[in-house]
Amino acid sequence: MTSAAIVTAIGIIIGALVAIYRLSRRIGDAIGVDKNGRTLSERLDRVEHQLWENGGSSLADRVNTIEQHTTSTAAKIDIIEKILTSQWWASPTEHPVEEVKTVRKTRAKKIN
Repeated sequence: MTSAAIVTAIGIIIGALVAIYRLSRRIGDAIGVDKNGRTLSERLDRVEHQLWENGGSSLADRVNTIEQHTTSTAAKIDIIEKILTSQWWASPTEHPVEEVKTVRKTRAKKIN
């Protein structure tokens, strides 16, 4: 074997080892302990805690509360709208409807 082939083979082996090392570090970072010392299992528990109702502190509980407030507000707005429209139509003399008159303009003739 020539020396160029040996150098190439050693370079390929070193490159493969570096790639394997980088890959193992990324996997270790993803699965291992984060900056705060929490494992993947602890982090997933925290996410799961937010997804399910648990008495007020989860994201699902907050969404349900917002939905209840929105429904209540919509019902109140409907009531107010019905009250206002019934008062509007109850006394038509106080709120006369004006007719809209359209004025047609004629085009001027071109003079050549």
